[in-house]
Amino acid sequence: MNKDIIFRPPTSSDAAAMHNLARDSQILSVNSIYSYALMARYFHKTCLVAEYQGNVCGYITGFSPPEQPKTLFVWQIGIAKPMQKQGLGKEMLINLVKAKQPVFLEATIDPENQASINLFKSVAKYFGADHTYFTTPFFDTNDLHDGEHVEHLMNIGPFVNFKTN
Repeated sequence: MNKDIIFRPPTSSDAAAMHNLARDSQILSVNSIYSYALMARYFHKTCLVAEYQGNVCGYITGFSPPEQPKTLFVWQIGIAKPMQKQGLGKEMLINLVKAKQPVFLEATIDPENQASINLFKSVAKYFGADHTYFTTPFFDTNDLHDGEHVEHLMNIGPFVNFKTN
């Protein structure tokens, strides 16, 4: 991992860069710049950006569900194409978990997105936490109104060890 990468909470001025990373990925759902600005403004303690040479090269948007304050729900992880496959997603997620110290980490993942499934499994392994990837849809095609897309829930935890190495 590049030691010149800075991890920090996002600000609303990072919203356009976050939006552009999602758009350029050609995989992620692209939300409005306004939604990224809201995430950065109101959920900066549960989100993170990675910055390299003054440019945002990765981000995580997340929040704690109102009825699950000890859970960190990861909504989206975006990484600039030149930075992909270098462990940046894992490093960002590890840093966010260390900072937030949730009891559980959750995300919904398309069952065909093996890279995301592997990412979350590797973070569980890093912290020595259990993980469960549910095989029934958390959101199905009726929920998402696209006729083909489903998301399954990944649950990691409980966390009991927030390593500092």
